[in-house]
Amino acid sequence: MFMKAFNNILRMNLSIFLIAAIFCSSFWLSLKSLNQEEVFAGDFAVAPSVVTSNNVSTSAATSSSATSSSQSTSSQSSTSSTASSGGSHISTETGATTSGSSEGSTNSSGVYSSSEYIKPGNYWATPICNHGQPVIIALPIVNMTPYNITNVVVTPMISNKSDTWPFEINASNYTISFDTLLGSRVQPDINERTKYLYWTFMTRDDILNGYYPIKFEVLYMDEVCNQGSAVLSTYVQCVGKPDAGNINTDESLATSTPRIIVTGFETNPANVYAGSEFDLMIHLKNTSQETEVSNLEVDLTATVEGKDQNSSYSAFLPTSGSNTAYFSSIPIGGTADIKMRFTAKADLAQKPYVMKLAMKYEDKKNNPYTGEASVSVPIMQDSRFEISSIEMTPSNINVGGQANAMFNVYNTGKTTLYNVKIQFNGDNISGGDAFIGNLESGATGSVDTMITGDAPSEGEGELSVTVSYENESGQVFSQDFPANLYINPELIDEELDLAMEGVIAPQGGENSKIPLWAKIAIPIAGGIVIIGVIGAVIAKKKKKKKAEADLEDFD
Repeated sequence: MFMKAFNNILRMNLSIFLIAAIFCSSFWLSLKSLNQEEVFAGDFAVAPSVVTSNNVSTSAATSSSATSSSQSTSSQSSTSSTASSGGSHISTETGATTSGSSEGSTNSSGVYSSSEYIKPGNYWATPICNHGQPVIIALPIVNMTPYNITNVVVTPMISNKSDTWPFEINASNYTISFDTLLGSRVQPDINERTKYLYWTFMTRDDILNGYYPIKFEVLYMDEVCNQGSAVLSTYVQCVGKPDAGNINTDESLATSTPRIIVTGFETNPANVYAGSEFDLMIHLKNTSQETEVSNLEVDLTATVEGKDQNSSYSAFLPTSGSNTAYFSSIPIGGTADIKMRFTAKADLAQKPYVMKLAMKYEDKKNNPYTGEASVSVPIMQDSRFEISSIEMTPSNINVGGQANAMFNVYNTGKTTLYNVKIQFNGDNISGGDAFIGNLESGATGSVDTMITGDAPSEGEGELSVTVSYENESGQVFSQDFPANLYINPELIDEELDLAMEGVIAPQGGENSKIPLWAKIAIPIAGGIVIIGVIGAVIAKKKKKKKAEADLEDFD
């Protein structure tokens, strides 16, 4: 009885064991029958999907805790997706076209690989990424070598620049890693050894229209434990807002860059002199016909001209201490004016000095831009010169006689004096004009000329000397200086007879006998007397004329 019960229990346990073995075997065969493995990573806990050629997404996997039945559904969904985009399973020859070189290859879907060993598998439609919406990116990869590769790590090559990475960066790590990627000796069927990887990204709200390249870096260990790497590239199609531009690099389709230009400038006063203050007004214009510019910052910097002690300095210094102007925005085709007060350094040479404008601004999508411009501000220097004392030799002459005039002209300013001329002015003289030419800063010009007396002087013999010159613009400047040259009047016959009376004694009589020494001394004394008489006559005439002039002034 006991043995019969034991046998029944044994048969029951064997039946349970056989049933369990059959179930486990069936479950293992079910797992093996899956066409691919799938791994998911991303920003959102949503089921990944494979994008079909008609842009309809079907569920590819649910979660890491999915049952075998859900995995079978995922496998069928993947298979149907493949069939809709390519028809049948892709063989080694059609799934990835190789070139026989190590420079990488591209299949007909536009996906690129930098390695002949790791390549994207199967065909799939280009994902469409709408602004501000999530999207799932699928990447099937396959090992093209005969041997298994291990420790596989796949990482999207993320950028913080919106023109190269169209997705928000909402996670600190987007890396997917797994242990093994089977080789062709272990699994000859390329579809069976393809592994599907998924990422969920949130599309940026400010993306441009067009195709963005998406790159993935793959690191792995080969069969002899050498580190290998590959870069897989694919594309996504992005759809931006209605007013978004194009990211296409074709110049005919590229978005126009907004330009800020300088249309002109004025200074107040119009002529800026070294050492003086002046107002500088610069006119700006936004030439773009598509976008306004905002957050405009303009830095004005003058030419560094020289050194003040041991420090270099700019030609112009802002009186307020700041050389920066700011505008919140300039509309399409709009203008703006910069007004700033400067002081010109006192020792600047007379020439134009460059004022540079460095501009930073943004368009309506907050894309940053920079620009440069410049204006030239002419600086004037006051012309200055001096002359030495004018020497007249002799200081008085007779009518028809000549005197020599000599003096120097000194250029004491910082500018060149052009076409320097000398002119002597008087009603009773002629001649004396001289031409010096150009006088550089610090140079000296010499004047040595002859003046002819044409008529007796009226008064004290005052003359004037005019020194004239031109500046760089051709404007003529002049200055008068006083000089003296007295021209003696002519003596009439009666005055000469009066002067000779008593000088020459009458001949004959008792005094006719004159000693020899007297004959010599008398003419000499007579000459001296004549000169004295002439001087007395001249002095008398001067005194008379002066009295008449004083009488006229009194009247």
